[in-house]
Amino acid sequence: MSIAFVDEKHPRLHLPFAKRLADALRNDTIAEFTADTPVAACLIPLLKELGWHNYARDLLEALPHYAEHLDLVDLRNILVTLGYESSAIKARIQDIQAELFPCLFVADNGDAFVLLDNVGNTDELRCFDAQSEQYTNLTADVTRGTAYVFTDTHTSHGMGSDTISSDSWFFSLLKRFKKMVIHLLAMTCLINIIALSVPIFVMIIYDKVIAAKSVVTLPYLVGGIILLLLADLVFRWLRAQLLGFVAGRIDYLIGTETFRQLLFLPPMFTERSTVAAQLSRLKQFDSAREFFTGPNAAMTLEIPFAFLFIGVIAILAGPIAFIPAAVIFIYILFGTVWLPNASSKVAQAGIARTNKQRMLMQTLKGRREIKSIGGETVWWERFREMSGESVMANYQTFISSNILNSVSQGLMAMAGAATVGVGTLMVLNGDLTIGALIATMALVWRVLSPLQGAFLSFFKFQQLNKAIKQIDQLMRLDVEKRSGQSSLMLSQLKGRISVDRISFRYGPNEDPALLGVSFEVEPGEMVAICGSTGAGKSTMVKLIAGMYRPQAGALSIDDMDIRQLNAMDLRRSISYIPQEVRTFHGTIAQNLRLNNVLATDDELCIAAEHAGILDAIMQLPDGFETRIGDNTSEHQPPGFLRGLSMARAFVNPAQILLLDEPGASLDEESDQRLMTQLKKLKGKRTIVMVSHRPSHIRLADKAILLEQGSVQLAGPADAVVEKLMENLS
Repeated sequence: MSIAFVDEKHPRLHLPFAKRLADALRNDTIAEFTADTPVAACLIPLLKELGWHNYARDLLEALPHYAEHLDLVDLRNILVTLGYESSAIKARIQDIQAELFPCLFVADNGDAFVLLDNVGNTDELRCFDAQSEQYTNLTADVTRGTAYVFTDTHTSHGMGSDTISSDSWFFSLLKRFKKMVIHLLAMTCLINIIALSVPIFVMIIYDKVIAAKSVVTLPYLVGGIILLLLADLVFRWLRAQLLGFVAGRIDYLIGTETFRQLLFLPPMFTERSTVAAQLSRLKQFDSAREFFTGPNAAMTLEIPFAFLFIGVIAILAGPIAFIPAAVIFIYILFGTVWLPNASSKVAQAGIARTNKQRMLMQTLKGRREIKSIGGETVWWERFREMSGESVMANYQTFISSNILNSVSQGLMAMAGAATVGVGTLMVLNGDLTIGALIATMALVWRVLSPLQGAFLSFFKFQQLNKAIKQIDQLMRLDVEKRSGQSSLMLSQLKGRISVDRISFRYGPNEDPALLGVSFEVEPGEMVAICGSTGAGKSTMVKLIAGMYRPQAGALSIDDMDIRQLNAMDLRRSISYIPQEVRTFHGTIAQNLRLNNVLATDDELCIAAEHAGILDAIMQLPDGFETRIGDNTSEHQPPGFLRGLSMARAFVNPAQILLLDEPGASLDEESDQRLMTQLKKLKGKRTIVMVSHRPSHIRLADKAILLEQGSVQLAGPADAVVEKLMENLS
């Protein structure tokens, strides 16, 4: 049986590119695959020429989730995911050095080629022509375009890519933009030098043109200042373009790298935290992104050049230069005394906001339970109290912020008044001209404006500093390493599980979840683990699945200690059905392929049939292409969702199958269907099942009764069920 698609006559015609390429890889028909764009046609030939041969599974995982067409950005992102970074070089074909081959060349007219090597001593190049999708020889003419040169970032010579550095990850990231920052500083320097021309122009107009009544020089001066102001606009536009690019890249890298780090962290780091707490922690990372994408980055570039303006003030007006210098000193002094107190109030306001946000999330997640127990009034009262605390904390922060604003504005006003007062005396004494006084006033404001902005942005700088520390903390954590070697060994598992005196606790101050647990599971055997709530049943299954690592004792699969195996490859070699069913945004087919992207359409049908939901899927309007996830899962029957979870496990051809309370939320009909499927699987796979239902436990070859983290009884299923019922009575 094959999966039904929307277009019965041409089932592949309207499918997205990623879907068609995935089908070609799964069915080993890549030679018959036809791309719909020249860039897409270059993907497979380019990978082969780069020497990456084991591309099937990793390439499928790197493909865009939904992509109607593959463009150049998608191709480069795919290759980055696979370990090949790229850089663009504008050039003619004949100017590309042989050392850069293989590379992707996209001509200005849109034609794409994979350049391979030179043909002897001739002017021809061997290449893959994406237009004809054939390998051919190309004359190295003057065709202009962009060459994309790829660098292999895979680790070698024993160096690991996940080596933890003592340096700050955030500042290591900024070093990648070192040249661009230098360009930004150079542009800012030019902008500030041009900014000096306006006060000087005013001074010359007052002192030379008006005083001498020299109208002849006025057009030249006006023309010159207009040219400088136009140049200022150009430089500001170029700086904005470059700053926007840098900010966008930093925003993208912080977002994707921190998200990747969170995904690859061991489950122990994240599983025990609430969703609200984790979202609150991620929210603080926004301070780093907002700094670079907001006006603060441009303001920071301006601050070093304040000393340039102070120097010019000293040249024009002598002692008046001490006025902005004194204001800067007062800013620093006041900040040292006042800002620590204000910082604590900001921190309290942040905690209050976090608590309020956490309660809102809990309300949205548990609104049904709140209404079912009639707890609206109590819950509203709690929220009212929390909102009051948040308002008071925000009020204190508002007062502190207003004090900063008042002090800042007052200092600016006093600096202006002092400049006018001292300047007037100097004019009366003949030490300063009126034009120089006006120019000095403009320069003083030019010095103090970015400093005032930095002073008022202290809290943002503080949030940035905290965000940087948290990002560095996150990036220093050890992640689960990926390995392409152990998976070859684990694909031939027989399914023997040995648990020898395993102990495990979730935290140093918590009671052991497991204490000295021992049992054996032979290949093809079905074992049921039962016990009261909190006995350690789910923890034991998660240990076997590689979600946690034993803290004492040994857990072996086919006589291999799991602590010596790659955690990700181990999980891919085991089919695990968790207690809580989770579906993700995407189609049913994409959800089922999460643990085996190489599964063909027919294999999806077989897995769905084994899970007893094939008929239900085929009755949906779009069959396996039906979108699920988000809020749509809430409207599906629990039995159907449980069946999807089981089908997802069956898609993976693993010898070991772990089930954590598979009968949870199932009605009688669905439960009978589950038991039928378990009977069919019995003897074909090694099955470890957590269950509290006697009917499920009696299906097992043997059962293990856990109480308070220890084995109370291990033996025939009937004897364990009898002991379990005694404990419950």
